[in-house]
Amino acid sequence: MRDEELLCNGCHGRLQASPTAHDQTSLENTTDDPARIVVAELDGGLPRSVVNTGLTIDWKFNVRAEHLLHGTCPVPSEMADRAAPQEPLELTFLRGRHRIRTLDEQKGARLRVQGDETLLTGLTWQPFVLPGTRVSAQWDTWKKLRLAYTPLDEPVVFDGTVVRYAFDPRIMTRELAAFDARVDRVEELVLIALRELGYLDEMGRALLPQEALTRNTIERAHPQPPARKKIDGAVARLLSRGMLTWEQGSINASGALHCPARRGETPVPLLCYAPTLRAAEREDLRNEAGAGHAMSAHRVAGHLMRIGHLGKEASTEAKAAYREDHARAGLAGPHVLPRGYTYVREHERGM
Repeated sequence: MRDEELLCNGCHGRLQASPTAHDQTSLENTTDDPARIVVAELDGGLPRSVVNTGLTIDWKFNVRAEHLLHGTCPVPSEMADRAAPQEPLELTFLRGRHRIRTLDEQKGARLRVQGDETLLTGLTWQPFVLPGTRVSAQWDTWKKLRLAYTPLDEPVVFDGTVVRYAFDPRIMTRELAAFDARVDRVEELVLIALRELGYLDEMGRALLPQEALTRNTIERAHPQPPARKKIDGAVARLLSRGMLTWEQGSINASGALHCPARRGETPVPLLCYAPTLRAAEREDLRNEAGAGHAMSAHRVAGHLMRIGHLGKEASTEAKAAYREDHARAGLAGPHVLPRGYTYVREHERGM
C-alpha cells in the first residue's frame, strides 16, 4: 500500500518497489524514517529454470493462492509459442523423487493469454496442494504435460498445517495464515499486516520496523482502525508471549529493507514473526494410511486466504463461518473477517 510517504511492495506485486520521480526527493532521507521502506516482492509464481531441448520443455514454479483459486498453472513462453491455444492438453500429476507414481490424470486444460502471461486453465489442483508447493513441470511437445511434486523426507506441520511436499516457506507465510493462535482482534491485525507486508527471509520469517507495522495496521483496518496505543499494546503482548521477537536489519540508501543487516547500511530493529515448524506427530497424521504413500486424509487447520489482490470479496457464508469459529475459539473483539480475505474452515483433505 502507498501514500505520500510510504513505499511498500508487499501487496503481491501490485506496486513497484522503485520510487517514481515524485518519490525521489522524499526517499533521500528514507533511512531516517523506518516507516518508509521498500520490501522486495516474492516470486510471483512465474516459470523459472526453463529448459527447452526441442523435444521437451521443462520448468519449475511455486503454486500461489491465485492458481488454486482459479485452477491455473503458469506456462513459459517457450511452450506458449509452440502449443495451440485451443487444443486441449492432457495432464499427469506425479509424486516425484525416488518412487515415481501417478497421482491423477486430467484432460481438457487449455492455454490462455492474460496480458504478458500465459496460463494453463481448467485444471484441478489436488486437495493437498498448498500455496508455496513446489512443482516441476515437463511438456512433451504436442503430447502430455507432467506436473510433479517432491515429497518431504518426513511430513511437517507448518503453522498448524500438515505439509507433505517440498514448499517455499516464504509463500506459506504470506498466503497461508493459519487460524490457530488465540489472539485478540488487534493482535490478529498486527500479525496479518506483518505476514502480508513484511520482508521475508528464506525461513519464512516476516520482519518489519515497528513504525512501518503500526502505520500499515492502522491503514489496513478500515472502517474501524485501532488506536496507535492499542497497537503498541498488542505488539508488547505478542512479544511477551514469544509470538514476536526482535531482530536486527538494515535499510539502504534507496529504502530497501534487508535482514540480516548488511555492512554500510543503516541498522534498524525489526519485529519478527517466525512461523512454527515441527515434525508431524502421530496425532497430526492419525488419518494417514500406510507409510505415507497412500491417498489418505489429513487435517487442515482453519485459515485465512488472501483474495483482495484478485479483486474478489469473501462470500456471506465465509464471513459467517469466520464469525462463528472466531467466537468459538474465545477470541476477543468483533468477530469480523479481515478485509481482503476469505476464510477456509478446518477440514479433512485427501492425500
